[in-house]
Amino acid sequence: MIALSLLLSVAALVDPPVQYDCQAEKQLVLQSDQGDWNYSAGDVDPQQREVFRWTFVAAKSTDGAITVTHDPGILDALGLGGTYRARVIAPGQFAFATEKAQNCLFTELACGALVEISDIDEDSASFSLVPMGSVKMQDGSREILQFVMLGTCQKLEVEV
Repeated sequence: MIALSLLLSVAALVDPPVQYDCQAEKQLVLQSDQGDWNYSAGDVDPQQREVFRWTFVAAKSTDGAITVTHDPGILDALGLGGTYRARVIAPGQFAFATEKAQNCLFTELACGALVEISDIDEDSASFSLVPMGSVKMQDGSREILQFVMLGTCQKLEVEV
């Protein structure tokens, strides 16, 4: 039964699925502190880039819908593991939102992220990743924490 549904889903694809192997290169942190905003920006340290590497597969169906599938990995703490519908936002660009109910890095009860992918050429793309975030202050109040990761992806067609 599973093989039949997999075969039917592959038959409904327009193009072969594409695997994106992505690595963060830049980061930006924004944090609210009683309405005042602090920020910092910089490069991801070359030794840390492997930590911020993530892979996903995007498949486009005959109706134009894109499904993105992530294997849980180190960035699952940001809510990236799972399967999500993506929206085409311009030619060569798509975006999707993720969600997760527990075991989150920057939040206590649930987490997720907004991801945008933009093709550079046939073999590469750039990405932005913005996870949901909050931080508990010493007085018990909550403040917004935004962490933005930017980087590039290598693209490979997946054999079907």
